[in-house]
Amino acid sequence: MGNREPGTTSRPRPTHFNKEKEAADAKRMFQLRTGPDRLTLAAIADEMGCSVFRVQKLLNKYTPKLLEKDANAHRDIEIGKLDLLEEKLWMMVDENYYTVSNGQVVIFETGEPVPDIDPVLKIIDRILKVAERRSKLLGLDKPIRVDATVTQVDSMDRELMEMMRQGRGQFNGS
Repeated sequence: MGNREPGTTSRPRPTHFNKEKEAADAKRMFQLRTGPDRLTLAAIADEMGCSVFRVQKLLNKYTPKLLEKDANAHRDIEIGKLDLLEEKLWMMVDENYYTVSNGQVVIFETGEPVPDIDPVLKIIDRILKVAERRSKLLGLDKPIRVDATVTQVDSMDRELMEMMRQGRGQFNGS
């Protein structure tokens, strides 16, 4: 069996082969995720014979390296994720939510349940956050450059300006 203590596990040591295989797996996962079929993480895990956690871990680790030269592709992936999130959120907005007290739905005297708008407001808040993130990714929130000159005016300057105005008034009035 070996020289291990009971209850311990052995893991393969990182070797050049393991790193190469990991990078190759990540590249394949990336192709499956971004290709024409755009597979989900679960579908990629099934295809690759591993866990969804491993797929996510390798994609997180290797995607920046795979996209170094193509930021637009990465941006498109992120926009796609935001689109899915927003679609799910909009479906949730249309649901009916009712006020609950002590584990029971609160009912009006008419027998109708009391609506609860708090979940809808929270969903709308999330939709706005998704929209803000999309705006940042697309560069829509770039700051506007303004050239402005600020001059400081003290009481002496104001008195001088007033005297000049009075002098012009007398000059124009004569």
